[in-house]
Amino acid sequence: MSAEKDLQTLLAAMAPTLREGEYVFVQWPDGRPLPAGAEAAVREAEGLTVVLPRAAADSEGLAYSFVAAWITLEVHSALDAVGLTAAFGKALADAHISCNVLAGLHHDHLLVPAPDAPRALEVLAELSAESRQQERPTLELRSETEADRDAIYALVADAFAISPATGLPAVGEPAEVAVLRGLFEAEEYLPDLSVVAVLAGEVVGHVISTRGWVGDHELLGLGPLAVTPRLQRHGVGSALVQESIARANAAGERGIALLGSPEYYPRFGFVPAANFGVLAPDEAWGDYFQLLPLALWPGGVHGTFRYAEPFSLA
Repeated sequence: MSAEKDLQTLLAAMAPTLREGEYVFVQWPDGRPLPAGAEAAVREAEGLTVVLPRAAADSEGLAYSFVAAWITLEVHSALDAVGLTAAFGKALADAHISCNVLAGLHHDHLLVPAPDAPRALEVLAELSAESRQQERPTLELRSETEADRDAIYALVADAFAISPATGLPAVGEPAEVAVLRGLFEAEEYLPDLSVVAVLAGEVVGHVISTRGWVGDHELLGLGPLAVTPRLQRHGVGSALVQESIARANAAGERGIALLGSPEYYPRFGFVPAANFGVLAPDEAWGDYFQLLPLALWPGGVHGTFRYAEPFSLA
């Protein structure tokens, strides 16, 4: 079978496939015979670089700093084809995924960071679909239902597997999952303000706003907000926040409070809550406790914000 050179055909037929296992780049010791499991080797002025299964590198006691997943483009690409590497390289770069390319006589092989493999496969599949003039799946935002609950819990556990407070792996089930379970059963639960993001039938994001108060003034407390890790920094979280704000305004709500990054939420209009006389439940939160006054903000709201009771579990 002859190798393909036409870029459109290459993209349409590239069929990205994930090879099993994890792979690493190592500096191979001079004079030592290569093991049978060596996948690729490159001679450089500094020595011999070898790509090995991670387990093989561990057994040889070799150091490495990059753990990769191996994706093969199954299309038979010609070595002198023009544009294929640039096309998939740009698509992956736009998705913030690094990529190291190995070209064989028959196929191109992509080594991407192991945690990014699921997203990389999606990006490559979307690129291939575009070349076949197929539509990308669109992000759907809708109210959460009870049938979504298990998917939401799994999503939140995945999104908060690394604690945002400590930067360390969560021990056991993240606290945000327990909070969410409590919120779904609480009197402060507002069904129309519990929103899921769905992509190709999969729940990939969720945000909830529940009743909160400052004195007798009813406000909203937003959170937790969770996006599946492979789609973080791809606009899903922003879409959920914007949808929450639109729904809150439509419902005649007066303001939304949250605990979150002062670098992220100001783009939606949030400001330090203390600017409006609304104090955090914990003064140590400082400017991380923020407020968005909505269209019907009444003014004259002063005091400490009180979240729905399940937040005490956090």
